[in-house]
Amino acid sequence: MFRNFTCLVAATLIAAMPLVAASPFKDPKLEAAIRAELKVDAKADLNDETLKNVFFLDANKKEIKDLTGLEKCTNLAQLKLDDNAITDITPLKGLVNIQALYLNGNHISDLSPLAGLTKLQHIEMERNKITSITALKNLTAMASLYIAQNQITDLAPLAGLTKLSSLNLAKNKVKDLKPLEKVNRLMTLNLQDNEISDITPLKTQENLSMLMLERNKITDLAPLVAAAEADAKGPMRFAPFLRLWLAGNPLSETAKTKQLPALKAVGVRLQD
Repeated sequence: MFRNFTCLVAATLIAAMPLVAASPFKDPKLEAAIRAELKVDAKADLNDETLKNVFFLDANKKEIKDLTGLEKCTNLAQLKLDDNAITDITPLKGLVNIQALYLNGNHISDLSPLAGLTKLQHIEMERNKITSITALKNLTAMASLYIAQNQITDLAPLAGLTKLSSLNLAKNKVKDLKPLEKVNRLMTLNLQDNEISDITPLKTQENLSMLMLERNKITDLAPLVAAAEADAKGPMRFAPFLRLWLAGNPLSETAKTKQLPALKAVGVRLQD
């Protein structure tokens, strides 16, 4: 009789306890970062309405692996997840309000979830496993793109990103710069450690202040000389302000004895 009464009391107490909603986050370290951003404790309910209050998230170096649940944070404008262990960014697919994304130092190869995030203006995804940037081709609001240290060969998806002002493609496998011909608002362009031999497409650049071309296969600087001399005679928008890095290229004798002095003559500053 007593045991039955005890069981009845226990059952009544359990029934009276408030139910805790299941968390939408599979990764406890991501959940902890979200709770820290919202300033709520471990018992607070992370419902859809609450998660709409996450506008910024800085969770660098947290050993996060799984982004499941982040799709609920529909008002995210800036997301920082550098140096984690992320491979799949599918939960970002519907975050249409995001403008700045930092995912450096992860294990990401597939960018397709980003294809519809047209408000993106700034992306940093250096030190990943990216081979294709096709998903970025319609992100025409993009102003800054940092994707160094990946395995990118084809720049064609960048051809329409004419608002780009800063582009870092160092340490990839780029050979052809033709897609950058109409991307002529660039102010900083880093192409170090690629496989570039022909810089003719750069002759359309009119705003460059920093151009990094070290350790490529460049022998001829004529296109750059032509662009700089034309600028010096006309608008003087970039030649007098351009800093140029060329170390580690197999420059021809003509490039060394005539083209480099010609660049210096119009104000280009050659950097070691």
